[in-house]
Amino acid sequence: MKKITVPKIVPACSCADELEKIFSTLESNAIDCCNWPKDFPYTPKAAFKLFHDGKNLYIKFDVTENDIHTLVTKDFGEVWTDPCVEFFVSPEGNMDYYNFECTCIGKMLMAWHPHNEPKENAPLELLDTIKRIPSLGNENFSLREGENCWSLIEIIPANVLFRSGIDSWSGKSMRANFYKCGDNLPTPHFISWNAIDWPEPSFHRPEFFGELVFE
Repeated sequence: MKKITVPKIVPACSCADELEKIFSTLESNAIDCCNWPKDFPYTPKAAFKLFHDGKNLYIKFDVTENDIHTLVTKDFGEVWTDPCVEFFVSPEGNMDYYNFECTCIGKMLMAWHPHNEPKENAPLELLDTIKRIPSLGNENFSLREGENCWSLIEIIPANVLFRSGIDSWSGKSMRANFYKCGDNLPTPHFISWNAIDWPEPSFHRPEFFGELVFE
């Protein structure tokens, strides 16, 4: 099981330039586990960096992949079908978890998944508090062939973990995984940070989460 210590850094502001300066000093973590190589061998280059300031978690995804398009036009759409990066986290370190899934142009969904019970989507007004800074902008586009490089910054307030009563990331230890997918792209793929030992593509497997330790 992989483990990351998430540093506590308080940015001067949440503007992109300031955050990029901080991210440039941090270690990159590869999303490179090709868990189903027989059926889905394609492994685009994907990685993430992260830090927190207590109130907010800052994640930057960097991706290089071929042949992308964006068809999802709104939050809570089928974001996993476009170029998509995902963060799943279990605050209690058990089988209950939240999923944050976001396209390369910032269309997002989020839900709470209690073990063996139906999921509960986050209220839209809560999702709106998660700031997204996509390098490709927010407008949809048709197929872009060849190599495409893009990044996405997410700023996630602790209180969006709406069934956990958490108001700070500081001092917490959580289980988590990070993913890159694109179900309806010309070359579908399903890769993860921590390996998934399952016979078919499935990211909703908290038993295979790694660990995040927040300073």
